[in-house]
Amino acid sequence: MNMSSKLFEHGLWIVAAYLFLTAGISKGETSTQEFFEFNMLSAVPSVEPSASVELGGMVYSIESGKLVCVASEDEAAEPVVCGDSPELDESAILAVLGKKVYVAGVGPEGIDTFSFYPKDASWSALSVSGFDMRGFVGAACGKSHSHILFLNASEADRRIIAYHSIYDRWIEIGQLPEAVQVVSVKADSKDENKLTAYTGAGAIEITAKLLPTKYHWVNHLVVAALLIAILSIGAVMARREKSAGDYFRAGSRIPWWAAGLSMFAAMASAISLMAMPSNGFSENWIYFSISIFTVLIQLPILLVYYVPLARRLKVSTANEYLERRYGLPARMLGFVFFTLTQVLIRVGSILLLPSLALNSIFGLPLQTCILIMGGVTMLFVTLGGLEAVVWADVLQAVVMVSAIVICALWALFSLDMVPSEAMAILDQFDKLQLFDWRMDLSQPVVIVLAANILAFALGLIGDQNFIQRVQCTQNEKESRKAMITQLAIAVPLNLILFTLGTLLFLYYFNKPQILSPAMDSQGVFPFFAAQNLPPGLPGVVVAALLAATMSTVAGALNSVANLGVEDVYRRFNKNASDHSALMLGRILTISFGLIGTGFALWCSYKPMGSVWNLTFKLMGAVTAPLTGMYVLGIFSKRANYIGIWVGALVSVGAYFYAKDHMDLNALAYLPFCMLVSIVVGYVASLIIPAKQKDLTGLTAYTLLDKEADG
Repeated sequence: MNMSSKLFEHGLWIVAAYLFLTAGISKGETSTQEFFEFNMLSAVPSVEPSASVELGGMVYSIESGKLVCVASEDEAAEPVVCGDSPELDESAILAVLGKKVYVAGVGPEGIDTFSFYPKDASWSALSVSGFDMRGFVGAACGKSHSHILFLNASEADRRIIAYHSIYDRWIEIGQLPEAVQVVSVKADSKDENKLTAYTGAGAIEITAKLLPTKYHWVNHLVVAALLIAILSIGAVMARREKSAGDYFRAGSRIPWWAAGLSMFAAMASAISLMAMPSNGFSENWIYFSISIFTVLIQLPILLVYYVPLARRLKVSTANEYLERRYGLPARMLGFVFFTLTQVLIRVGSILLLPSLALNSIFGLPLQTCILIMGGVTMLFVTLGGLEAVVWADVLQAVVMVSAIVICALWALFSLDMVPSEAMAILDQFDKLQLFDWRMDLSQPVVIVLAANILAFALGLIGDQNFIQRVQCTQNEKESRKAMITQLAIAVPLNLILFTLGTLLFLYYFNKPQILSPAMDSQGVFPFFAAQNLPPGLPGVVVAALLAATMSTVAGALNSVANLGVEDVYRRFNKNASDHSALMLGRILTISFGLIGTGFALWCSYKPMGSVWNLTFKLMGAVTAPLTGMYVLGIFSKRANYIGIWVGALVSVGAYFYAKDHMDLNALAYLPFCMLVSIVVGYVASLIIPAKQKDLTGLTAYTLLDKEADG
């Protein structure tokens, strides 16, 4: 039995293991809506009720009828009144949710509620509670970051009252096991879904949970069918991979439409498939403007500059250009940094985050999800190389589009309201806001989003995923068609995703009581599918999430294996045979796949905050300086190797300075650090002269004069 047959057999065993492990976790419908599990605790230390809350290093309390704050580390400081504080009773309740302080139980009837946003010291009057909240205590609960739970501290009571921030609605969401008088309530620092309610006799541990779904065994068969189809594509394409050029460039025989679908699938990770509906559901359409800026900013850069450059440079890897322009150390830096970001950030985080949603909503074991996606992806990429990646991406793109369209149509026809009522609700909550023209770099305003797209587009020339797909078509004209195809699919699909999120907001508007605090708004799309679609269709949604994950991971593994072969093995072994390069490519694919999957498994046992921090540190500190190197090399004749190294180092320092001393939106770090890298690198090149290489064919000024390859 040859290697390809063995790998395919291993893949089938993984699918069989998936079916075996998930056979007993199908979730049936339930007639109850119990969102909480309770654990009665005894012999716990007594906890005194607290009249203050802490947010962002500040302690907030009510004094003389006003909300005041003081720095938590400065006990001697005088409290400062928080903005234009309304008149508050001493019995009002304070709670923190997200980045706001909420004040409930205000007014003579105890039904008025306000929120205070410390960033701009603004106050907002919220909906009245319908309950007299005086004498209650409350705390935020749940991954949704939208629920504050309140318990009665003035008398024995079973009610659990909730304020839902997305809908600005008060509801009775559950009941305690028995009527108790709660002294205080405290959120768990490690588990967002858990609260502890302290009473005079002990405590009650309250854990939010999701309701069972309609996810039946037939859905597992749908997912298994997708996995087998992907493995089969790898096995078929393995017969065609006779050289390293076949393995990493698909022999330049991919049609433009397939390359375009592959680019779309590689960019559309499961994270984006969940984040876009989540934004439409919980916020507005501001992030959809990224699609508009992509068409207006990114597409012209790709068509006019980067597609011709990627074809005419005749490089095997993006980093090969860095060596030609600046020398070998720059190439090695590009190899190390790109490999780290692809294997750890791209593979690790993209395997982990969708697995969390599949675990919480569909009941699929977290580590099982990671192993299934990582194992199948690693095997089919090892089998078929880039050609398998591209054709699997085509299948996965079809699955993704089908699942999204099905859910959007189902949500649309499930709405129980007329269009005029729907539009009035959307207008009331400002759900359709598309642009934010403020100059606040801590928010997703127009300048931040547009600058991020510009920086991302400029950095694509250094992305091996981009280089491979541009070079896998027959000629430059075909590559341009592929770029247009990608956006022709991505932009309308993003429109559907945001529409889906808005439809889900309307769907749950009159029934927020069925939304558990345990449901992260990032998972509202798959949650809706699991709760409402008939058996089989939720499996298509899971298959879409798996497809989006595996397509992104597959491209990352193939690209870093390509770099390992070309930037290291062939660069330092001039006599390397093509067969040995092909075999090493497959070995590296498996090796990097194991590392990425292992990193995702390791992160699954860590607090999510640390994973995100690691992701932001690596991306912000690495991508910007590399982008600066490429931009200066291609668009400047003055840049030299000394200048770009100075710019790269200062850029890394600028990132850490911004992180510690500037209030920037996450999407602002890349353009900010890239700008620093370019400006400092260019100025340093002018101040510190260096022996200049022959730049013929290395800058846009000469490369674009070359004749196109077809």
